[in-house]
Amino acid sequence: MPNNLAEERKQINSDVVNNIIPKRIPITMGIGLFALAQIAGVDPRIAYWDPSGLEKTVDELCARMPVDSNIMGRQILTPSKYQALGSKSIAISNSGFMQHPNTHMMEPEEYDEFIKDPYAFIVETAAPRINVNLDIKANPIRALSAIAQAISTQDAVNAAAGKITGAMSAKYGYPAPNPPGGGGYAPFDILTDQLRSFSGMLADVRRNRDKVSAAVEAVYPMSYKSCAPNPAIYTRNSYGSYPLHMPTFMREIDFAELWWPSFYRLWNDFASLGYRCYAFLEDDWMRYLDYVQDLPTGSVFKFEYGDPQVMKDRLGTKHIIDGSFPIEHLTKCTVDEAIDKTKEWLDIMAPGGQYIFGLNKGILAASDVNLDNMEAICTTVLNEGVYANAGQATGELFDKDDYSHSEFVPFVSRAYQTFEEYCELHPNTAPEARPFVEASEFTIFRFFYSLMQ
Repeated sequence: MPNNLAEERKQINSDVVNNIIPKRIPITMGIGLFALAQIAGVDPRIAYWDPSGLEKTVDELCARMPVDSNIMGRQILTPSKYQALGSKSIAISNSGFMQHPNTHMMEPEEYDEFIKDPYAFIVETAAPRINVNLDIKANPIRALSAIAQAISTQDAVNAAAGKITGAMSAKYGYPAPNPPGGGGYAPFDILTDQLRSFSGMLADVRRNRDKVSAAVEAVYPMSYKSCAPNPAIYTRNSYGSYPLHMPTFMREIDFAELWWPSFYRLWNDFASLGYRCYAFLEDDWMRYLDYVQDLPTGSVFKFEYGDPQVMKDRLGTKHIIDGSFPIEHLTKCTVDEAIDKTKEWLDIMAPGGQYIFGLNKGILAASDVNLDNMEAICTTVLNEGVYANAGQATGELFDKDDYSHSEFVPFVSRAYQTFEEYCELHPNTAPEARPFVEASEFTIFRFFYSLMQ
């Protein structure tokens, strides 16, 4: 039975992203680790390090909720990583919630240094300012230990959580995840989130517009390298995910001139290689729908806020809409009201396929969810989101030949050692060593890239 259900779930998800009306609408609704710990009555500060105490609660929720993917969500910000780094930007509160104050790693007068070599600037100057244990110049031994500890402990915690999700997948018939689809941050957002902060970037857009433009151009090769999926394992059922943070805080003229061109270039470059991308459109993107509509066919979008009818009318044929159902219906409605809201939502989103049911934002705390409402909503989608015309073709077809790749600019940094440079130091290295050497260097590269979130 679980194997049959896993195949059905895999098929309906595949149908949605491959221009076929599915048997029914897929349902995706996970609960974050902090929220799960609260529901389970486990101290989140313990669960971050040892999630095994959540297994009974996760099992009960999987049995109760008719969803098509694992109920246990990922925890991206963890003390196992950020405490090892001595982070002043991401810290755990007394309640166990991971907090993110408005800090910055780069000063406005440092744009020229950043533009020369963005990655080296991040490694040598920016990251150590907020992550005190990464100060290679002041304490190289502590810095090396911090990197190793952050990577190894987070891998260990993820593996422990993976045992739970693996057991639940086997028991309840959740399909195996698709191969990694790349993804990361928009080039402009790399500058914004941690380097200059939202407030700092808004000031820079007014005062240092040319420097901002040059910095976004300079960071593009680094963004491309980090975000590209592995072509050896990628399939069109995968997609790289991008949380888009800054645009709704910008004037449209600034968005159009400074933020959009690099992001549009990135997605078009990947489309020319056959890759699909996904974006979480944070805040309200209704004024930017013309831009969103112009992205490569078959892109996937989740909206935090906005008019669902407008979303569906403008994007529902060319693109795929994911989730976007208001999380407030989990707590601010009676069960009957939640069911009615769900039916109203399906009346808009279900026609023509191209839709995956889920929320407009993650369940981060127990206060975000009434489990009775969640069960009623998911059950309603399961029963009402069935298609009479399953198997029919739908939507616009993607063709990678519709897109052309921009001029390729290789990623180069004095802080990143290529295989050729490695071989200069070790001339007797066999060519077969390339994937191992490059993978280890890329691991460190992705580690520092992740600190820009």
